[in-house]
Amino acid sequence: MNRRVHFKDFALLTSFIVGLYLFWSWRDGSVTTYVSTTRPKLIQEEHQEDEGAKELACFINRDVSKNIGLRATRKIDCLLWKGSEVFVPFSFLKSFYELVGAFPDGQAEQEFDISTSVSKLNPPNGPYNPHGEFMHFISFDVEGRSRVLCVSAGEGVPVSTQWDPKGYFYPTQIAQFSLAHYSAWHRRKSMKFEDSRTFLRLEDARTEEQENVAKVVVDDEINAPVIQFKDTLEFDLSSTKQVLSLDLKIDPAGGGTGFRILLQLDSGEQFSLSYTQSTKFIQAKENMFIFGFGEKANNRWLRLTRDLYTDLRKGLASMGDKTGIKRLKKARFKVISLVLYGAGKVANVSLSDNEHLRMFIHGANWFINNQDSEGGWPSNVVFNPGRKKYPKAQQIQPGWYGAMCQGQAISVLCRAYHATRDQRYLEAAEAALGPFLLASQDGGVKAVFMQMYDWYEEYPTQPSSFILNGFIYSLIGLYDLSVTQPASKAKVLYERGIKSLEAMLPLYDAGSATFYDLRHVSMQTS
Repeated sequence: MNRRVHFKDFALLTSFIVGLYLFWSWRDGSVTTYVSTTRPKLIQEEHQEDEGAKELACFINRDVSKNIGLRATRKIDCLLWKGSEVFVPFSFLKSFYELVGAFPDGQAEQEFDISTSVSKLNPPNGPYNPHGEFMHFISFDVEGRSRVLCVSAGEGVPVSTQWDPKGYFYPTQIAQFSLAHYSAWHRRKSMKFEDSRTFLRLEDARTEEQENVAKVVVDDEINAPVIQFKDTLEFDLSSTKQVLSLDLKIDPAGGGTGFRILLQLDSGEQFSLSYTQSTKFIQAKENMFIFGFGEKANNRWLRLTRDLYTDLRKGLASMGDKTGIKRLKKARFKVISLVLYGAGKVANVSLSDNEHLRMFIHGANWFINNQDSEGGWPSNVVFNPGRKKYPKAQQIQPGWYGAMCQGQAISVLCRAYHATRDQRYLEAAEAALGPFLLASQDGGVKAVFMQMYDWYEEYPTQPSSFILNGFIYSLIGLYDLSVTQPASKAKVLYERGIKSLEAMLPLYDAGSATFYDLRHVSMQTS
């Protein structure tokens, strides 16, 4: 996919023009410039005998600085070889042109790889369809992103800090989290991988007075046997599986109820992860990290799925412990014990290597539970604060819809329907078309370019911004629903969008890249 264009791209374009000017200037002086990755000292030593290499002071933008009246000149140390070739340090090229370079394994000082991109190609696993993997999202680690505070214990979805450091639920991020886990689950299913789980039973618990602490009962709500506990119920585990799953139902009369996990790294260092009735997303106290699920388990079943590695990593991040995070990346850990305390019921307790389907369903259910009367999922943060992103557009107050969010949420719901055949997901996907029918200035996501082409806005700015990637993601969602539900209004919306894309796509052609949006047209700004 084409990448976004930002300030660095503008700087690169400017540098190219200046470089072209300098090239023609040097050409007139019979000096040809080459880029070399060889270390200047090695070249100098190698050719010192025939006096082929000489030190050379290079000045960047000297003439340009004179012309525009700014002190933009920069001096770098180069080498002139045999009077015609100029060797420029790679350290300069790397920062100036956003290049990446490295010595291949076993080829140090003999070969050097230079790349203009760090992008990785993730080829599709088959033809695209609304119940298969979602594009390249199988490679996404959404919950691991720095702008994710943690995964909510009460909702099972990521908490974003992208525009609010306190944390909030950002629908687009939740959709991407869901689609990444669905894609991973679908890949494993298609390759017939068998997931290994260890289920915990009451007889596995360690207690001196087991009958007084816990017993197996039949829960009336789910009509299934569960473990009823009071006081403290502990399981010794010593497991290397990193995903904990359980269903919890709390008796509010039992006081503070929750559970905690004790982890031990291979270095011997121990950490405690606690899941409590706190209303705070995450708290840190030395080597103990606390995740709150509030009152969501009071007298009702709450399904929890915790990636313990992610929770530990987010706990360390909340303390700003960068060294600890680096150690964790190289370390392995064991789950030493699980302790339930307070009073309540617990069922389906297991440890596994992954729970992609459960995590996907957490996301799909979030969209079911948080869809508003207009069919949308509003983002409850200010967009364009201080008019920094779009100086020619106003701030957008909390509660705005975005087409990228609506489209990716529809893609989530279509896949949830295919995976479960639960009609609620399909009904929610159909209702999500509402904002596509409303103009962006009226609270929807639809803009019109040149009074001809419908465009679904990622951010409903005024004037319209016509962001390309968000629009394409919205079309994918509409396509998914139109195929899943052929009688849906999504088909007409999708066809109108494709017509607009075919007509307007050339406007985004920036030569070697694409423009992120059309602000230079609609807002007359760079």
